[in-house]
Amino acid sequence: GSAQVSDLRAWFTLRAVGAERQLLEVLLQFFDNHFVTQHTKTVDYFQFAYSDFTLRNRIATELELRDLNRWRTALLNPATTFKDLLTISCEGPAMIIYLDTVSSRGDGGRVPNENFSREIMELFSMGVDNGYDQTDITDMSHAWAGWTVEMFPTTEVFNPFAAKTTTLLSPTGGGNYTNLVGSWAFYYRTGYHGTSRSIFTNKFVPARFGAPWTTRTYANATPGSYQLTFPARTGTNTIQDGYDIIAHLANLPYTQEYIAVKLCRLFVHEHFVHGVYDYTAPNLSAEAALVRDCMKAWDTPVGDGRKGNLRRVLTTIFDSSLFRQHAASQQKVRTPFEFAVSSVRALRASRPTGGYTADATGAELLSQMNRLGMSLFNREEPDGWSEYGADWINTSSLMERMRFVQQTLLREKRADPVGLVKLKVPSAKWRDAGAVTDYFLEVLYPGE
Repeated sequence: GSAQVSDLRAWFTLRAVGAERQLLEVLLQFFDNHFVTQHTKTVDYFQFAYSDFTLRNRIATELELRDLNRWRTALLNPATTFKDLLTISCEGPAMIIYLDTVSSRGDGGRVPNENFSREIMELFSMGVDNGYDQTDITDMSHAWAGWTVEMFPTTEVFNPFAAKTTTLLSPTGGGNYTNLVGSWAFYYRTGYHGTSRSIFTNKFVPARFGAPWTTRTYANATPGSYQLTFPARTGTNTIQDGYDIIAHLANLPYTQEYIAVKLCRLFVHEHFVHGVYDYTAPNLSAEAALVRDCMKAWDTPVGDGRKGNLRRVLTTIFDSSLFRQHAASQQKVRTPFEFAVSSVRALRASRPTGGYTADATGAELLSQMNRLGMSLFNREEPDGWSEYGADWINTSSLMERMRFVQQTLLREKRADPVGLVKLKVPSAKWRDAGAVTDYFLEVLYPGE
């Protein structure tokens, strides 16, 4: 209950350094960046309730941690789907605040805020210019009106209809927020809900996707139409409009394509695109063919009957020739986070006497990331930190990366390359320059 955002950043980074489940850490960073939020905006939002900056920092940090823990739990579940992760994002108070649904109203002729309805399609599911237009953004915004936050008893943080906490810190302190005990969470304010009853009106899956996507009936009875019309609802039942949107977006071919493309960029190379490939063409590029295979894997229900199983999609990528061929090795320029973490891990081995041949404090790694322009949990723009190498590489950043490596190697407490050689190279080879060089080439350039 006392952690600041700097503590969360250090915990998150050091966990990436030391965790044995590296794929889990990679995916957690990927999805946290995909469903990006901004700690600073949450801190600023709570000025209406608290004048104490440190307290606001702690509350905003707890909201970030709550999402991370929910995503971590979901990713450890073999049955997890993309819909599960999208739901966590939509229900997260940090997201509700970040993209302004927290104060959005559609009642009484009011015009709801459109930020979230735009970004959930553009950045979190369908992709830029990929199957929606401004009318859809406007129509959808009504469904999110009423998704706000409130302070509940801690046991009620996952109940959007819970009553505001009444537990007081001091019996004489009044009922204002500074004197209440509880946790901030997603609250559905029924009276703020809008009246729009349809989205994606007269929209059809384009021919480039081909069957089965163009011939399927989605929420509409007409094959290929992905129009979604909400049934008449009243009272608390109107919250289901938002959950209908989540379920609808999660398995549209646009979403399958966009998320598959992003995962392929993460694990293969960054030259995959969305909104372009014609999957009916007889001679698909290897990249287009892999995206189509991912979409087929996404589209195939698993044991629980649901589509969008993430492990099935990932297995498709990892079993592909694009991923496994020699040319796929060393194709990615690391982000500052990846660079700082991997620099420590590359020289890290467990000593028989305890400890490691390379280690770092969270403060050291965070300082490096800040100098390279990446502040975790505080991206201002909703598109997340760039996943393209060109955005991270320039003369200044290369010098910073070189400086970080030099500092790592020159500080004995941070890295002990000589100790690493003595652990991993036979003693007869310690003075063999070729053997020592070969060892470091093997650990620093795997697959080359």
